Amino acid sequence: MSRRTLFRTAGAAALAGALLSQGGPSFAAGGLQELIDRRRQVLTGGRSAADIPELAGQLEGMGATTEKWWSSMDKAPVRTSLWSDLPPAGIGQSATATNNLGLHFNRLYDMALGYSVAGTPYAGNPQLAEDIVAALKLLNDTAYKPGMRAAGNWWFWEIGVPRKSVDILTLLHAEVPETLRTSLLAAVRWFAPNPNWRGRATSLAETGANRVDKSLACCMRGILDNNTDEIALGRDALSDTVRGGTNSVFTYVTSGDGFYTDGSFVQHTYLPYAGTYGVVALAGIAEIIAMLGGSDWAIKDPKQSVLLDAVESTYAPFVWDGRIMDTVRGRAVSRQREPDYVSGFGLISAVLLLAPGCEEPHRSRFLALAKGWLERCADQKLVGHPTQSLAKSLLSLAVLTNASVTAAPAPVYSRMFADQDRLVHHRPQWGCTVNLSSKRIGRYEWGNSENNLGWYQGDGMTFLYTRQDPAQFSAHFWPTVDPYALPGTTVNDQVRASGAGGAGTGIPRAYQAFAGGLTVDGRWGVVGMDHLNHNKSLSGRKSWFFLDDAVVCLGSGITGTGGALVQTTIENRSFAVGSVPALRTDSRNRVMAPGDAPVRLKRSLHIEGHGGYVFLDAPGVSGSPDVAVIRRTGSWYDINSGADTGGSAEPATRDFVTVTHRHGTDPVDSGYAYMVLPAATHDATFSQSANPAVKVLANSADVQLIAADEDALVLANFFAAGGASGYTASGPCTLATRQSNGKLTVSVADPSRTQSSVRITLPGSWTTTVQSDDGAVLVGVSTIEVQLDGHGHQKNLTLGT
Repeated sequence: MSRRTLFRTAGAAALAGALLSQGGPSFAAGGLQELIDRRRQVLTGGRSAADIPELAGQLEGMGATTEKWWSSMDKAPVRTSLWSDLPPAGIGQSATATNNLGLHFNRLYDMALGYSVAGTPYAGNPQLAEDIVAALKLLNDTAYKPGMRAAGNWWFWEIGVPRKSVDILTLLHAEVPETLRTSLLAAVRWFAPNPNWRGRATSLAETGANRVDKSLACCMRGILDNNTDEIALGRDALSDTVRGGTNSVFTYVTSGDGFYTDGSFVQHTYLPYAGTYGVVALAGIAEIIAMLGGSDWAIKDPKQSVLLDAVESTYAPFVWDGRIMDTVRGRAVSRQREPDYVSGFGLISAVLLLAPGCEEPHRSRFLALAKGWLERCADQKLVGHPTQSLAKSLLSLAVLTNASVTAAPAPVYSRMFADQDRLVHHRPQWGCTVNLSSKRIGRYEWGNSENNLGWYQGDGMTFLYTRQDPAQFSAHFWPTVDPYALPGTTVNDQVRASGAGGAGTGIPRAYQAFAGGLTVDGRWGVVGMDHLNHNKSLSGRKSWFFLDDAVVCLGSGITGTGGALVQTTIENRSFAVGSVPALRTDSRNRVMAPGDAPVRLKRSLHIEGHGGYVFLDAPGVSGSPDVAVIRRTGSWYDINSGADTGGSAEPATRDFVTVTHRHGTDPVDSGYAYMVLPAATHDATFSQSANPAVKVLANSADVQLIAADEDALVLANFFAAGGASGYTASGPCTLATRQSNGKLTVSVADPSRTQSSVRITLPGSWTTTVQSDDGAVLVGVSTIEVQLDGHGHQKNLTLGT
C-alpha cells in the first residue's frame, strides 16, 4: 500500500474527510443507520489493520485483553456478578458497587472492541457476542435500570456507564436485541435525562467536559433509539440553548469553567485543566462533529471558532514534543495508565479528527501541529501504542505518512495565561512552567482516592522539560518523588495526611491574591506568588524570571512558625536506578550514589546531560544549598487507589538528584536566589557562576527585581507598594521594562487583581508616548499611570525621549 493510498483510505482519517465535507449528505429520521455506522468507524478505525505491520502489536494486545476478560467471566446461567474480583456487594446501591459497575462496563467495552475490530483474533466471534449480550442483560436487570438510586460517585451513573453503554450498543448494534437495547437506553435516560443538567433535577448546570460527555451520550442514545429529538437535545446542549448560551462550550467565559480569551481553560471552577478535561471536551466535540456532520443535526453554532482557535491558543502552548505538561493535567498526574504522553496522544487524535472538516487555515495548521508533535515524541509512538485505540493509530499513521503535510516546528515563545495563573516558556532545547495558586486557582485537586499525596503541587512546583530527558515526569516520577520536596516549592516538614479513602473531591485554594505575571515581546516572562501555606504556618514571596537561557528564581520573606523545619527544593531530578549522571559541584567532579553524605554548594552545580545551577548573590539570602542522591521507592497505588484509575501496588524505585536550600526551624525573613541553566554545558555553567548575566537588584518581602541582558531588560514583582533601584510602584504589580533603539517598552500587570490602577516610577526621563494600550498613560517624565482590567492581564506602553 503506497503512502498516498494509505492516507486516502486509512480508517477514520478518510472517514472524517468524507463526513465533514461541505457537500456531505443529509439524513432524515429513517437514515440513522448511517450515523451509527459513522460512530462505529470512529471507534474501530473502519478497516482491517492486519496488513499494517506497525499495528500488529496493537491488534495482538486487543485480542489478549478480550481473552483475559472473556475467559475470566462467570458465564453460569445464574450469577450475580460477571467477575469474581468485582463482587456485587449490593450491586448498584453502594459506593463500592458503583465503582464495580463502572469496571463491569469498561471490561464489556474492551470485549466489544475485540469482537468488532477487524483483524483481532475474536473479530466476529458469535459466542463472544452472545456472552456480551447476556452480560448486558444481567447488568440491566440488576444494576443499571430506571428507578434505581444513584449511590456513590455520580460520574459513573451519568457519564462513565452511559458513554460505555452507547458505545457497546453501537459496536454490537446488529447483535443486541432491540428490547435489551431499548431497556438499557432507558436506564441511560433515567440517570442522565438532560445533558444540560446534573442528575434528574435542573439545579446544577453541567459545564465544560462533563457537558460534552453527556451531549455525546445523548446524541448516541437518540440515534440508537430512533429519537431525533434527543439527537437535537444533545447537539444543542453544547451551545446551552436552554440558558441562552450561559454554559456553551463555544463561548468564552470570564469566570468558572470553560475557555477564556487569553487561552486559559478551567474545570471544576478553580483548576487549569486543558490537559485532561480540556482534551476530553475537544475529543468529544470532534467525535460529535464526525458523527453528525452533513446530517440534519449537524452543529451550526456560529461560535464554533472558539473551539477551533483553542487548539492553537489553549492546548498547543502546553505540549512538549507530544506530551501535555502536567501543570494542566490536575489529578490525572497520579494515574499510572495516563502519563503525559497519553494525554498528548488524546489531544493529537482529537485534532486529527477535527482537521478534515475545518476550513483553512485551521485544517492545514492542525495537521502540521499534529505531525510535529508525533515526530518529536521520540521515546513513545502513538501508532500502535497499547493505550490507544486502533482508530487513533490509523489517524496518526495517516498524517505521518502524508508527504504533503509539513510538520510544524517546536515553538519558541513565552506566553502568560492570567486567568489560570500559568506562564509557559519554550526555548529551542527546553521548556519550563510553574504551578501557581491563589484565591482564584487551587493548589491541587484530590479526591475519589486520586492524587493522594498532591499537597504541594500548586505551591510553586517548577516543571523543567528537556529533549535529553523527555520522560522525566512519566517514568515513575510521581509515585517515587518525595511529595514534600517538589522542585521549586518551599515547605515545612509538618506531616500531612494521605487523601486515600476520602469521599468526593476537593481543590484547596491559596489564601493570597497575588499569583501571575506577564511576558515581554513573547520572548521573556516573569511570574510571582505571595505564598501562605495550607495551615498558615509558613509564608514567603516567590518569583520566577524566564530568560533566553535561564530561569532565575528568588525567594524572600520566608517565615515559619510551629517549630517546623523549612526548606526550598531547588531541584529533585529523577533517574533510573544506578544511572545518576556525573555531577560537578563548584570546581570538583563527583560521582555520587544513594547514601552518600550531602555536599554543600557554594557557587554552582552541573548535572551532566541535564544542565546547571548557579547560586546568586542577593539580599536576604542566608546559608547555602546542598546536593544529595536519594533512592526512593513507592507505588502508583500509594498516590492513586481510585476505583477505576488506581495504580499498581508493585514497588517502583528511582534515584533522585536533590538540591535543597535549608532555611532552618521557624526562619524569619529567610531567602534564596539561584539561576537554572537548562541543557547547559559545564563550561556555560562555570562561566555564569564566575560572571552571572543577571543581577539581583532587590529581594525583599516587598520587591523582587532583576536586571538582565546588559541592563536592557528589567523584571520585577512588587508584592506591595515600594521601590528599589529607581523603580517604584504604588501597589502590588508585575513590571517589565526593555530598552532598545532609544525607546523604552514598559509592561505592567496586577496579578493580585486588587487595584483599579497602579502608578509606576522609572529611572531616567521619558518625554513622549510612542505607543500604548488603552489606560496606560505617561503622566510625568518618569511616571506612568496604568488602568488595570481587573483580570490580571498586562498593559503595555512604549516611551521615547
